[in-house]
Amino acid sequence: MKSKKNISISEVGVEGAALLSVIHKEAFYSEYVQQWQQKDFVELLSIPGTVSFLISNVDQPIGFILIRNIKDEAEIITFCILPKWCRNGYATYLLEWVISRLQKQSVKRFFLEVNENNDAAIKLYQKCSFKIIGRRKGYYKGHHGLKTDALVMQIQLPD
Repeated sequence: MKSKKNISISEVGVEGAALLSVIHKEAFYSEYVQQWQQKDFVELLSIPGTVSFLISNVDQPIGFILIRNIKDEAEIITFCILPKWCRNGYATYLLEWVISRLQKQSVKRFFLEVNENNDAAIKLYQKCSFKIIGRRKGYYKGHHGLKTDALVMQIQLPD
């Protein structure tokens, strides 16, 4: 990453659902990704243990991660960086920050599903020590009836 001095990470609740929806739509403009509406984020963020963290450069949003934490396990529900900010280390910075935070909260296992065709995301997760532990056949459904598998990945967090 070029510079971390202007980077901030903040928790975003239901009040930020509209912003999260806009970022999600721009980051995941694809036939393989369901476009989530503001109401979807309101519903998700209303579930106990679900939290979102927004990464910004000064006051400009870069992306966010939405996670669910239940006891000693956590999962990534969605994670995205706006296209104009990609390939600058922001995703790695945010993911490593979240992993550190979860470790301090005594989370033992952190997992996710990722589209098997999303090479950039798979490389990011592997860089952050996630391992492939399974596959969900036909998990992602595209607009034209195309289906792709999801890779299930996890990282074991040390005590």
